[in-house]
Amino acid sequence: MDLGYHIASLTVNTPRGYTANMPDKKLQNRLHRVEGQLRKLQESIAADKDCTEVIPQFLAVKGAIAAAFELYVTDSLDSCATSDEKKMKKLIGLLIKK
Repeated sequence: MDLGYHIASLTVNTPRGYTANMPDKKLQNRLHRVEGQLRKLQESIAADKDCTEVIPQFLAVKGAIAAAFELYVTDSLDSCATSDEKKMKKLIGLLIKK
């Protein structure tokens, strides 16, 4: 499955023993940003900040997670599952679940 573009990647082994191509810097940067946003969100909740400050932080975390997920799926789906029909069907089922 060719998605029409290529992201510079690095091959890593996943916890379940699969090999996946992970975008090296771009994904890591996004995940670090998510980590910082989550930390700030936790601090705001612990400090009992006003909901007008907390809700935008939740939305920022949600958007950052979605962007990191999209980047990972876009880059790794091609290399992870194209050679294994059973794995591809499982991944498609996970992606279209509501």
